[in-house]
Amino acid sequence: MGQIMGVEISKVDGNKHLSIREAARRLLRFEIQKFVAPENYSTIIDDLILELSDLQPGNIIQPEFEKGASAEILELYSTENKIVQLGGAEPDESICWVPGDLEIIWAEFSKYASALSEAGYPGCLNCGGKDAGEEWNENLRRSEMMKND
Repeated sequence: MGQIMGVEISKVDGNKHLSIREAARRLLRFEIQKFVAPENYSTIIDDLILELSDLQPGNIIQPEFEKGASAEILELYSTENKIVQLGGAEPDESICWVPGDLEIIWAEFSKYASALSEAGYPGCLNCGGKDAGEEWNENLRRSEMMKND
């Protein structure tokens, strides 16, 4: 298996890695107000937030946790706007979406978030990946992900 940004590629289709990395960048770049997720994710979300805080004490992430209606979807909200959805049916195009099995996606998402935070993202130059400075094209990413599904 290969690596992207020092993160071992695992069970996630290669076309989804760019979207997972963008979702992790959004976690670190935006002021996250809440996570909406299955109840069993409460502790692992807390663990990730604690790890990110240890890696970058100046980047304060203090989201609320809200139990979601679905066991297959995890959502991140900045203010009242959903900015990331892991799993579930396709949301509005303004939302960074990663389709697939939530457990597998979460494992990759948390690895990317940790690797980006350890590198100093968002305060570092080019550590978010070569595409980090480019405007995110959700429509393009979705069409690329769907080619292999």
